[in-house]
Parts: sequence; C-alpha cells; structure tokens
Amino acid sequence: MVKKLKDISEISTGVTFRTRLEHAMDGNVSVIQMKDLGYDNTVSLTDLVKSKIEYPKQRQYIKKSDIIFRARGQNLTAAILNHDISDSIVSAPLIRIRANTSIVLPEFLWWSINQRSSQVYLTSQSKGTMLKLVSKKVLEDLEITLPSLDQQNHIIKFIKLARQERNLLSEIQKKRALVSEATITKLIKEAI
Repeated sequence: MVKKLKDISEISTGVTFRTRLEHAMDGNVSVIQMKDLGYDNTVSLTDLVKSKIEYPKQRQYIKKSDIIFRARGQNLTAAILNHDISDSIVSAPLIRIRANTSIVLPEFLWWSINQRSSQVYLTSQSKGTMLKLVSKKVLEDLEITLPSLDQQNHIIKFIKLARQERNLLSEIQKKRALVSEATITKLIKEAI
C-alpha cells in the first residue's frame, strides 16, 4: 500500500525566531536546531539552547520517536529523536513529523524518508540551486510504501543489525590499523 506522508503522520513546521537564537537562563523551552542533528540522522541533546517563549502551542512540542526533517540545505534527510524529552521544540527550517503508529512505525518512516527514492523526489521538488529548500507541501506529498506493521518491525530489526555490523566492521578496521602500526613500529625498533 502506498500512502502520502500527510495521510500517515502529523507534520508541523518549526518555530521561526525573528532574531538570532540566544540562550536564556530563564528559558522555558529547549530548542532543537539544525546543528543538533547528527551525521547519523539522530538528534543530539547535549547543547540545546533554552529560550523564553510565551504560550507555545501544544503541537510545537516534540517527543521521543518524532522525526525531524531538514527542510533546507544540501542534506534533505530526516533524524529521529531516540530520547525522552520534555518542553522542547524545533526551530525553522526544521519540520517535525509524528508517525500515526496505528499505520506506520516511526523508525520505518524515518528509514523510508532517508531512502534514495524519497531523496530523489525531495531533491527534484526542492527550490534553489546552492541551498535547497523543501516546502511543507512537498514533504506532505511524499509517497511512502507501507508493508504491514509486522513486516515494518522485521525491516527495522534488519536495519538495526546491519548498522551494528557496519559499526563492528569499522571497529575491527581501526583495531587492525593500530595492530599494524604497532607491528611496524616494533620491526623498525628491532632493525635499529
């Protein structure tokens, strides 16, 4: 089954700040910005800026398993929030996507948005040459192929195992390089 993103999730744009976002000691909300999205498409909560916002709208708050889409830049991918968080929002140009979990698992939706076919669509529909911009409307019309929830769950498990394998192989390569370097250093010292 193929559905548009707007039919399987709630989508809202990030809060626009009229001035540069400065840290407020008495801030009532934490703000997730573009800089808080990692290269691995996860969200880092270590350096969030606190801001004072009067009466933030309930739909602006973000929660665990929400997907944060980069609507501007060269990288039009999405990150997923893997941590519990309270009193936090996203700033523009980020867009928050909350999966309708009766239809789609958040991790599956996150994976789908970052797939090549979705990225080709988003890039082709973006505006701008140097700095690409994807409108909320374009994002809403992104088509997602939905297997059953059970199949989505199996796909997620496979993706996690593949990621673990990549991480382990990377660690093995690093350790091999250290062993090789140590062996060469030892051989050089013995030759002197």
